[in-house]
Amino acid sequence: MLHSLSKNILLHQRNNFRNLICFQTLVPFSTSVTKDQPPHNSIIVNLLINSFGFTEGEAISVSKRLRFTVPPTNINRVPDLLKQSGFSDTHIKDLISRRPTFLSLKNETLKSKLDLLQELGFSGSALVDLIFKNPKIVESGINSCLVPNVKFLLSFLHSNENIVKALKRSSWLLSVNFSKTVGYNVEILRECSVGDKQISQLLLNSPRFFTQDPDRLKDHVSRAEKFGFKKGSASFIHAVCTLNNLSKDTLEAKFDMYKSYGWSESDIVSAFRKSPSFLHSSEQKIKATMDFFVGELGYDLKDIALKPNLFIFSLDKKLKPRYEVLKMLKSRGLESKCDFLSVAILSEKRFLKRCVLRYVEKAPELQEAYMGSSIRS
Repeated sequence: MLHSLSKNILLHQRNNFRNLICFQTLVPFSTSVTKDQPPHNSIIVNLLINSFGFTEGEAISVSKRLRFTVPPTNINRVPDLLKQSGFSDTHIKDLISRRPTFLSLKNETLKSKLDLLQELGFSGSALVDLIFKNPKIVESGINSCLVPNVKFLLSFLHSNENIVKALKRSSWLLSVNFSKTVGYNVEILRECSVGDKQISQLLLNSPRFFTQDPDRLKDHVSRAEKFGFKKGSASFIHAVCTLNNLSKDTLEAKFDMYKSYGWSESDIVSAFRKSPSFLHSSEQKIKATMDFFVGELGYDLKDIALKPNLFIFSLDKKLKPRYEVLKMLKSRGLESKCDFLSVAILSEKRFLKRCVLRYVEKAPELQEAYMGSSIRS
């Protein structure tokens, strides 16, 4: 009987010790103790202070936000693994402060996630930056989330290098629920007759576009149609992207600004249909372009409205240098009938061929003057 009693006492002591070093979820960010919240664990708090340099208050706050049982032996295992992947003590402390659940990760699980990211092409500072921007990546399930998401991205981006580029622009691509966001938004675009090639390009250059709420994307699609863009047309996706980047208030302010220069509603809508991205121009850019073409060169507002790309091109790096070239050609009698607006919007290759290279023998200094002014600007 004595043996049995001493065994029960020993078992009770072990359970008490286990309760001391392991604790459960508490209300986030709260340091107050209620009847539903056991007090903070002093062993864990001391480890946080001694291992990572937390103040006592910070350590208590972190300990109260751990959602899973964390044995003290695990406190340093996760940080040690992160250090091996290039994380500094400062990074690790900040990550623990933001996401205490990091300390609950199993080493094998964390290592498999880090290995996956390194296989994609993330290492050193690039790996640190990725996880630091979106810690949820290493908290997401490797088989339920990370691997399926990578496979989906690979089906559109076709290489690990492109996946890395997209993730550097939006790390959330790895941790979102693809079926409810990215995959759903891809299907919305496909239903609008947007080809996979366009989708791939958009996914590479503007990955955040695909992480938006699908209902929001549907609204952009509906508004683009109301502006007169047809599904499947080359400009449709550009219109949707423009509407995605501009709030309704901002779009209205853009319309009001163009109207203040004398454009009608139909002028603006017509220009938008020709070049959807012209609405991205800042107020300063719009004013400078209007001042140059209308104020200095004397063009009519209606003429400018027919060439909305003028608001996209750089005034100092492209438009003004081209104007100087045309002025030099006219002064030498080489181009007397060419109108500036007709060449201002040409591609760089076509402009060089049309106005510079064809006159190299008659005006050898023309190319140097044009390239020099473009570079200096």
